[in-house]
This record gives sequence, C-alpha cells and structure tokens, in this order.
Amino acid sequence: MRLGILEAGRPPKPLDETFPRYPVMFADLLRDQLPTGWEIDGFAVIDGEFPESVTDRDAWLITGSAFGVYDPEPFIPTLFEFIRAAAEAQVPMVGICFGHQAIAEALGGHAAKSDKGWGVGAHTYGFTERPDWLNDDTESFSTYVSHQDQVESLPPGATVLASSEFCPNAMIAVGDKILTLQSHPEMPSAYVRQLYDVRRPRVGEERVDEALTTITETSHATDAHRVAGWIGQFLTQAVES
Repeated sequence: MRLGILEAGRPPKPLDETFPRYPVMFADLLRDQLPTGWEIDGFAVIDGEFPESVTDRDAWLITGSAFGVYDPEPFIPTLFEFIRAAAEAQVPMVGICFGHQAIAEALGGHAAKSDKGWGVGAHTYGFTERPDWLNDDTESFSTYVSHQDQVESLPPGATVLASSEFCPNAMIAVGDKILTLQSHPEMPSAYVRQLYDVRRPRVGEERVDEALTTITETSHATDAHRVAGWIGQFLTQAVES
C-alpha cells in the first residue's frame, strides 16, 4: 500500500534550515502506525507537482500551509479539483489544518478567517461522535495548533467527530473515506516553540507567551502519537474496505 502526502506548505524561514519539510514530519509520525509494507512519499503540490491520477496512490494526506483556501495561489484550484476527483473515486484522504479546510471547501463546505483570531498552543478537543474504526475510548485529546482560519460550515455528508469551544469543527469525517483535523499532531514540540516565536508579529506577544506555556517537554504534543494511531487506523480500514 502507498500513502501519498500532498505538500501544501513549508516551514517558514529560518526554520526551514533546521527542521524537515512537512511530508517528512508526517512520515516520521505515521511510519510506525501503518501496517508493515506501507510506502510513504510526497508531492510538492505547492510547486504545482501533482500526481498524474488520484489513483496513483492508495490514500492521500494533505498537509498544512500558511496559505488560506481563499488565497489566489495557482495550486489551490488544482488541489480542489484533485480532492473532488479523489472523493468521487472513493480514494481515502486525510486533511490536516489547511488540508482539513481545503477538503471542506472543495466538497461544498466553507472555511474562512475566524473572528476568534489565532489559535496557538496545545488545544484540547472532546469527542462528539466515535466512528467504528476508532479503537480508543478516550473522551478528549490534546494537540498543537497554529491557525486563524476554521471550517465554518460542513460539506454535505460530513460529521463532526471532535470539537472545542474555540474550534467547533475540529475533527470531521465525510463518509468512511475522508478524515480531517484542524490540529497538528505531526509538529514536534521544538518546532512549535520556534514557529510561535517567528509568528509573534502576526499572532501577538501575549497570545504567543500564553501558548508557549502549553508546550510539553516531550517530543510532540501530549496526544500526538495517539492521534497518529487513529490516522493509521482510519487509513488501514479505509483502504481495506
């Protein structure tokens, strides 16, 4: 089986000199959560590098990005077309942050800047629905976030799986082939600390300082590997079904 990661964004300067690109972060996180024999590779869609077909891989994962779904970047309309074609072909997809918003927007929902402003730090989400593939009875989970956009309306057929007061549509399923999350399980704690510092002028000193107090001393957020396990469970059942 093969998972293709669609790279929609990259670490900002100067973090790009010391941290890997997002497909590598995801591969590092997911490699142990997928059955033996799965292959993971990336496509730099941010540079216009798209797969020839939505069936070139068994499943797709769309990364985060500094862009919004409304930005006039050439790759975004092409990505929307790809998402719609993959959904039509029933090829499993996972979307993270921008990927979460892009899937919602492409399939008939809507994402936009939230009037709540920037979300940064470790956020906790509570489950509202529990799909059959989720082999975990936890009631909530905590992962890092960095976003000012949110999914404001769901695409047809979507179900909210987890939410918070700050982000009501934080984890979404569309049927049994699409899973999206607003948060970033893939981002290491060391990367997140530096990312927030880089974004101080945009996010604001007080909000960044508060967010930094929530960063753990562990390699990733408290429940990052648990969430990675859920993504692995989802992809395994979605591909096998």
